[in-house]
Amino acid sequence: MDRSIQAGFSGALIAITVNLFWPLLYFYFIPSFLAALFAIYLFRLETLKDGLIASFMTYIFNDGILGSIASAIIYVSNEPYTLTVDVWMVLSPTVTSISALIAGYIGVRLVQRMKPTPSLPPSLPPV
Repeated sequence: MDRSIQAGFSGALIAITVNLFWPLLYFYFIPSFLAALFAIYLFRLETLKDGLIASFMTYIFNDGILGSIASAIIYVSNEPYTLTVDVWMVLSPTVTSISALIAGYIGVRLVQRMKPTPSLPPSLPPV
């Protein structure tokens, strides 16, 4: 469980950096998806529970931190904010949740399909 939490934080940091270094392109959930896959693969999480914890942590922290940064920028610049409700705003939480489930599942399946590293043959005693 501890490795899954570390993987979630690592994935969130990767997704945040991707989103902050390409501010002109809004990739929706793609950076979170790829960061969750990479974090699960990097930490070798083998159970579905750990993979889902890591992927949901990646998504939640990424969305929360980026939303806080966007709100802070609007507040500091003292701009009026108008809320426009469109289809993406309504469907975004559902799409994000489903893609987090998919990322956790695919990441765990990738780790399970990895072949274990071959062990070295036993060394012979010196003659």
